[in-house]
Amino acid sequence: MPFQRRMRSLPLSDIRVTDAFWGRWQNVLIDATLPTQFEQLVNTGRIANFERAAGKKDGEFEGLWFNDSDVYKFAEACAYALAVRDDKKVRDCLNSAIEAIRSAQEPNGYINTFFQLKHPNLKWKNLNMMHEMYCGGHLIEAGVALFESMQDRRLLDIAIRFADHVMSVFGPDKRLGYCGHEEIELALIKLSTATGQPKYREFARWMIESRGHRPSPFEAELADSEAMSLWPHGTLYNKEGKYDGQYAQDHAPIREHTEIVGHAVRAMYFYIAAVELADDKDDAELESALIRIWNNLTGRRMYLTGGIGPSSSNEGFTADFDLPNLSAYAETCASCGLVIWGHKMLEMTGDGDYVDVIERALYNGALSGISLSGDQYFYANPLESRGSHKRTPWFTCACCPPNIARLIGSLGHYAVGASDDAFYVHIPVGCEASTEFDGVKVNFKIESDYPWSGKYKIFVTPERPVRFNLMLRIPEWSLEMEIDFPNSDIPADYQDGYALLDRTWKAGDVLTVDLGMEPKWIEADPRVRDNLGRVALSNGPLVYAVEAHDLGFAPQLLSVDTEGVIESKKEKMLEGINSLKAEGIAVNEGGADELYSVAGSAGSIEVSAIFIPYFAWCNRGPTDMQVWLRKT
Repeated sequence: MPFQRRMRSLPLSDIRVTDAFWGRWQNVLIDATLPTQFEQLVNTGRIANFERAAGKKDGEFEGLWFNDSDVYKFAEACAYALAVRDDKKVRDCLNSAIEAIRSAQEPNGYINTFFQLKHPNLKWKNLNMMHEMYCGGHLIEAGVALFESMQDRRLLDIAIRFADHVMSVFGPDKRLGYCGHEEIELALIKLSTATGQPKYREFARWMIESRGHRPSPFEAELADSEAMSLWPHGTLYNKEGKYDGQYAQDHAPIREHTEIVGHAVRAMYFYIAAVELADDKDDAELESALIRIWNNLTGRRMYLTGGIGPSSSNEGFTADFDLPNLSAYAETCASCGLVIWGHKMLEMTGDGDYVDVIERALYNGALSGISLSGDQYFYANPLESRGSHKRTPWFTCACCPPNIARLIGSLGHYAVGASDDAFYVHIPVGCEASTEFDGVKVNFKIESDYPWSGKYKIFVTPERPVRFNLMLRIPEWSLEMEIDFPNSDIPADYQDGYALLDRTWKAGDVLTVDLGMEPKWIEADPRVRDNLGRVALSNGPLVYAVEAHDLGFAPQLLSVDTEGVIESKKEKMLEGINSLKAEGIAVNEGGADELYSVAGSAGSIEVSAIFIPYFAWCNRGPTDMQVWLRKT
């Protein structure tokens, strides 16, 4: 049976998450996250901005100029959540948001409440920083999500009118322009798929291919005093007083990109769209460029947690191996974007190595951005804290809360997938899924305690016997994968990071898989100077951290014994996490009488240190925390 590399996500309607870990998160999303987010959208004037633009309510625009996008991302998250479980409160919130959005759209399709209320004569004047297309892109994504999840066209029709309006202004034979904050490109590709209209995909291709050429449309805007009156901080685009464009990936045409630069979230959204286009036309040159950029990011500029973008000054990238822990920016939105980009790279190449990064970012750098209660958030996700970091229920710039919400809601996309002749288990999330091979419907059930255990079962139930490949990913952390198929001997082939099982499957077939999960101490490349002489503890996809809550003192005083035994224990605290315990030595903080004294004067004590998953840190209040610890 020839193996086809091309894979796809399954529709969320064909996947039901059942495991204790992600099932809990999706229930929290519906019961707490989305209702409290809607309250914030109302209380901060984001919903009212649409009603004011429609003339239904008096008052001026409230908040930041891109606040419309938060409402759109919230609506997208609701679409995914309602596909998981119907809930009246979430549905009512979504309906209120849709009605507000619908009322504000102008007859020609334009919608952006900041410009409608404050600068109606300056629309499309400043593309580099004013986010008009960015906001519209999130509107399009929400429309597509609602249509695909629930066959509801209300937002999709609004999105189509907006996209058509943009294309009436910009295009190959019209005005040259694209958004400083990429997002609409990937949204247009989704719109093309949902509507069957290739014009949206080709318009996205034009914007992606136009970016980085000279002269850039942003250069003229930066020299236009009227345009810059909207946002006078164009120096983000300059380097040494000259236009550079790295901030918005406008420094060179995409095929010439050699490293990841600029604003991290912008970069993620740009490359997500580019992968779709490379895959669409089997564009080897573009695919090669994307792999090159990916390798630079994951090999030199990514945190162990899957956090990306160390710098707050540009919300993005600096230089190779510059990965400070205490000041790490590592925006939640950026890790969410990395999950999506990695998934697109996986679909394009069929290479399971991309899933190693997907789950690293998913279980650590992204998930740390939301509290266990589902109603408090991190914007930045450092790998060390000295008690100054705390979770908050909202932000003035609130892009991260609805972003992590839509990621949790769409989790099924990243767990399993299919091609014409294969079913893929990327991440063994407990779930039920179905697809067809040669016209035969096949149901799959995965029972799992992932990420706490690497053991899981797969139940395969076709309507009648049918042959296809079952592809089981082998994580890079796996010690040794074992597959048990009672009363049958399936020779496993290995391809692109997956165990490939090719056979005719029949109802009642059950496999047991053991990924060989054990805790490991990790070291960083010595060129990451902040981590010299330090180690971090991981177990399967999870990175672990130490908090003063459990130690009784600051973890910065701790040195760990990497040769000692590591114990695992199921805890009742923090919603039932698995903790790890390792031995170490702690400096006696009050042992020295002078500011500087002879080495060893302070003394030390032997301690047992409790490690918790990084995603769960700061759920018991602000505290000292550390991921990278000194070795004894």
